[in-house]
Amino acid sequence: MPVIKYDYLARPHIEDNKLFAIYRAIIPIRLSANHRMYPHVINCLVDSGADFNLMPADIGEYLGLSIKKGKKQIHMGIGNVGIIAYKHPVKIFVNGYDFNTHIDFSHDHKIPLLGRYSFFKYFKKIIFNEKELQLELKY
Repeated sequence: MPVIKYDYLARPHIEDNKLFAIYRAIIPIRLSANHRMYPHVINCLVDSGADFNLMPADIGEYLGLSIKKGKKQIHMGIGNVGIIAYKHPVKIFVNGYDFNTHIDFSHDHKIPLLGRYSFFKYFKKIIFNEKELQLELKY
């Protein structure tokens, strides 16, 4: 079973006027839709608390998607605040492995997220190794 491993990435955090690092499972992906490849690597948070993939609308617009023509979705987040997004078919490339799925694109959301039903399901096993600060994707 092929395995892709990523080290968690450190992100700065300030609490009680002290700066420290929070390590997150952030992985680089490539993305295509409408026979067009997004020209940049997209660093995405692998989010076990997210049901679906959610990305900023400008990524989808670059791919030639008419964002509001997608199926309207409401993403509920912290504080029960809803974010409006629109679902579109895409192809995701992860370190030599690729698959067709959907991404919900939103003008109100800026952090690229990979979620359980539209990302995790394409892997046999996903391991969040908190002790070693690594993510393993087995396909």
